[in-house]
Amino acid sequence: MATPIFREKYGLENKIKNMDSQENIVRDMQAKIILDAISIILVRPRFPENIGSAARAMKNMGIHRLIVVDGCSPLHMNAYKLASGAEDILERAEEFPDLHEAVSGMGCVVGTTSRQGKERMPLLTPEELVQKLIPISKENLIGLIFGSEKEGLTNEELFLCHHYVRVPTSMSFPSLNLAQAVMLICYELFRSPTMALALPVGLASSEQIEKMFEHMEKTLQDIGFLESDNPKRIMRTLRRFFGRTQMEERDVQILQGIWSRVDWVLRRGRGDS
Repeated sequence: MATPIFREKYGLENKIKNMDSQENIVRDMQAKIILDAISIILVRPRFPENIGSAARAMKNMGIHRLIVVDGCSPLHMNAYKLASGAEDILERAEEFPDLHEAVSGMGCVVGTTSRQGKERMPLLTPEELVQKLIPISKENLIGLIFGSEKEGLTNEELFLCHHYVRVPTSMSFPSLNLAQAVMLICYELFRSPTMALALPVGLASSEQIEKMFEHMEKTLQDIGFLESDNPKRIMRTLRRFFGRTQMEERDVQILQGIWSRVDWVLRRGRGDS
């Protein structure tokens, strides 16, 4: 082993420190998904048994945050019966009256769907979704949304999502049981591969993005860009476009500044104070 004098004479100390630093950087740039960043969100679940089964599936795969939106109680006796060891997840579950409030602080929101269509494109497979979420999970909270057993998620609820995922199934019978769908997605998250990362960034929260979209829609209506009888048609396209860009806070602030400037020009043209 090299002595301290030898190291100092030949500059080995600094070289060793640099090598250690580089190894730390490489290690930081390679990661699996951060499961603690994940929340499972059940929207309008009708049966407490499915909530209990979903909680057990989550705990099997190392995911611990459960959110229930406008559904039956996670503390129902029948939910406990099916949780079988995951009662702690039921007891920590958060309840919200609407989805908008539930995802307001999240940087990435993913909607699950068994249906296809241009309003739900691009549809990712669970494996493709995991690849997208690995870098995002380093600095952001992520919500995975599952719709009710009967109707799934509405188009309005899917508009809040940045990505859409569909579990491949038989086309003759594509609908999965709610707890089964939770298990399949959580399994893919749990077994996520280690991948090289770019520098992680903090994304704008869902609440910030929704406020920007509301401002955008009002401004585009004021300049006559949106159809007066169906303004949501173009807004759906714009939501999909901006949703794919994974906007940071600075991006949202710039867009808000653009809409505010347009608003000012309009007021000035009308002679408003």
